[in-house]
Amino acid sequence: MTRTLTNLCIFISICFYILIMLIVIYVVGNKQPALIKLNTAPIITNQRVKSKYEDKLFKLYNFNYSEECAVPFKYKPNNQRDLLIYGVYFSNKGSWLNQRQMTLQTLSLNQNGIPNAKKILLLCGEPPEVNFASLMKSKGVEVITVKVDSLYNGAVLRYVVIQKYLEENKEKYDRVFIADLRDVFFFEDGFATFSDSQLYLSNECSRNNKGDISCTSLANELTKKWMTQSINKEVAELYAANKTKIVNSGTIFGGTEKVLRLLQIYTSQFNYQRVDIWGYDQSLLNYMYYTGQFNSLNITVANCDQMFCFDMRNGCYYNKQEKSLIVRGTKCSPIIRHKIVSQNPDLVLF
Repeated sequence: MTRTLTNLCIFISICFYILIMLIVIYVVGNKQPALIKLNTAPIITNQRVKSKYEDKLFKLYNFNYSEECAVPFKYKPNNQRDLLIYGVYFSNKGSWLNQRQMTLQTLSLNQNGIPNAKKILLLCGEPPEVNFASLMKSKGVEVITVKVDSLYNGAVLRYVVIQKYLEENKEKYDRVFIADLRDVFFFEDGFATFSDSQLYLSNECSRNNKGDISCTSLANELTKKWMTQSINKEVAELYAANKTKIVNSGTIFGGTEKVLRLLQIYTSQFNYQRVDIWGYDQSLLNYMYYTGQFNSLNITVANCDQMFCFDMRNGCYYNKQEKSLIVRGTKCSPIIRHKIVSQNPDLVLF
């Protein structure tokens, strides 16, 4: 009897063990995998890879883009669907020789800062030197020769040829940056700081060590003269009296469709009796902006922050020993700059 009970207990134990194992196998086999939720918010990298670039003025590995200084890099890194485009006309070889060294340094910086972006120079007319195209190619810039229209001065003509290029090639690019050739600097990945749904123009501003920003106005004698000649005296006097901030015409950037639409609206208002006047491009751009002709485009106007600044008035501190730049009022280094004028110690790039 005792032996029978013992065998029965063993049998029950085995059955119970098998039952437990079957339950475990069932639960594990039917467990749903954890859902992975994709983060669709802009990507913010807290640590940038240090650049190894250096030249006679800068050592980019001493620039600060870490921690809070990495916050502007919210969007896709520069890639082949990004375009940095220049429109250039050299009235004489002397004008090129005067800016040659500065231009080559700028292009070297940009080749390092946005290595994967497409870079195109639309050359209006003859090259300023025999090997110009190969020289530009060595800096990652493709030269495309376009027809000159003597009706325009070179500064105005660039918008016409850039518009035509974008109309014919817009499907190739998501983001576009129109820049002056000589003095627009990408110290880091500027394309990663804006999206294809945005559109930027810029004021001419600076900042002090407290971070206070001040901007140049259309009361400036030169821009007032341009406005008088390009639009009329009444408008020039009004903007000067109101100290209306200058909107600079040297840089336009954002999504391709938005940049192209701005150019189309802009060039549609060209007065062909005045397009040869120096300063016409900037005067008309300001007049159209302040009369609301671009309102449908939802433009952001950059003033002077880490991302971007038209920096003619000491907006950055230049550390001569480290060969680095810091945006005044911050701990961060600049990303994109249009001209740089820094004092104590001095650094002049334009």
